[in-house]
Amino acid sequence: MEEVNNALNKTVKEFLSGNDIISGVYIASLDGLLVAHASRINVDPDRVAAMIASLSAVGDRVSKELLDEDSRHVIVQAGAGYIVIKRFRDFTIGVLVKRGDDSTIGLTMLELERLITIIQKQVK
Repeated sequence: MEEVNNALNKTVKEFLSGNDIISGVYIASLDGLLVAHASRINVDPDRVAAMIASLSAVGDRVSKELLDEDSRHVIVQAGAGYIVIKRFRDFTIGVLVKRGDDSTIGLTMLELERLITIIQKQVK
């Protein structure tokens, strides 16, 4: 598992360095433990991992109760930016945009899907 974590850390660091919009990438286990991260802001990555896993679980619960299916993603939006959270296999992935507006949410979601494609190749 440590080998996978090291590969994921390298991947998210490379992903973040090649992306101007995204301020942070966090990968957590479904129970909220930090697996990998890269960030341009000073924040406790362990706390972020716990929060994104919790939000993902709440999103799934609400979606199952109201729509009878799993959620595709969860978006938390504030005046200063937003975070897009998506579950992938046994991981919860959160992508933070510290600045930006509604027009960048779609681009962020595309970038998140691109990251998941990269991760999918590493975690077989």
